[in-house]
Order: sequence, then structure tokens, then C-alpha cells
Amino acid sequence: MASLYIDTSALVKYYFPESDSDKIESAILSAEHIVISWLTTVELASALSRRIRTGELTKRQETLIWNAFQDDLHADKINLVAMDDRHYRKAADLIRDFGGKYGLKTLDALHLAVAHSLPHGHFLCSDKVLNQVAVKMGMKLFPI
Repeated sequence: MASLYIDTSALVKYYFPESDSDKIESAILSAEHIVISWLTTVELASALSRRIRTGELTKRQETLIWNAFQDDLHADKINLVAMDDRHYRKAADLIRDFGGKYGLKTLDALHLAVAHSLPHGHFLCSDKVLNQVAVKMGMKLFPI
């Protein structure tokens, strides 16, 4: 596999145990080239903050998870892709094509646009709607 684009829904499960975390961890550890967008970093921060608000995490636990994520970024285990105009244009097209039927949301469309722009990659996601749209787009899903 050339690259594995990881959506936030899957990345959260890598750092915070949930259902399917073991499958997500196996997929990530077996990947040669892991890719996320800068959007993922913001969404991960938001997901962790939400877990503090709901009592699922303490601030100390959140800090440990965030630091582990930052360590992986600095160790070049995860490659960050910056979004550019083509990603935004593609995301708008995806919303127009799939928003009505699948309820595709803005940030999810941006993830799909970035993932779709990667050559020979697979898409790892825990969101059923995103996976459905990814398949419709001809993307390869990493099976979990």
C-alpha cells in the first residue's frame, strides 16, 4: 500500500480506546505511509476536548494523548498535507454530488477531497457515510 489517509474518526480510535480501536491500530501500524490533513489536527483537538466535557477524559489524559500525537508528527510517523484550492473545489463538487443523498458535511467533504488527491492510497475511516461516498468516488477503503 502506497499511502493510507486517516480520517479523524479513525485517528481518534488510535489514540483513545473505542470499538474497533484494535483494528484501527493494526491498520495504522501496518501502513507504509500515513497521511492526514491539517484539518485532522483541529478535529482531533476538538474530539479530545469534547471527551473532557463529557467526562470520558481528564485534562491530564487529554494532554498525554495530545503529546503522543505530537510526538508521532515530529517523528515523521504521520505526514501532514496542507489543503489548497483544488481540495476546496473538489469538496464543493462532492457536496453537490453526494450531499443531498448521503448528507455529506463540509469538513467530511474536505477530508475526502484530500484523500482522493493522493495517488495509490487507501482511505481509513470509521464513518459509514464517508466510506460510502469514498467507494462511490472509486477510492480504496482499508478494511477494518
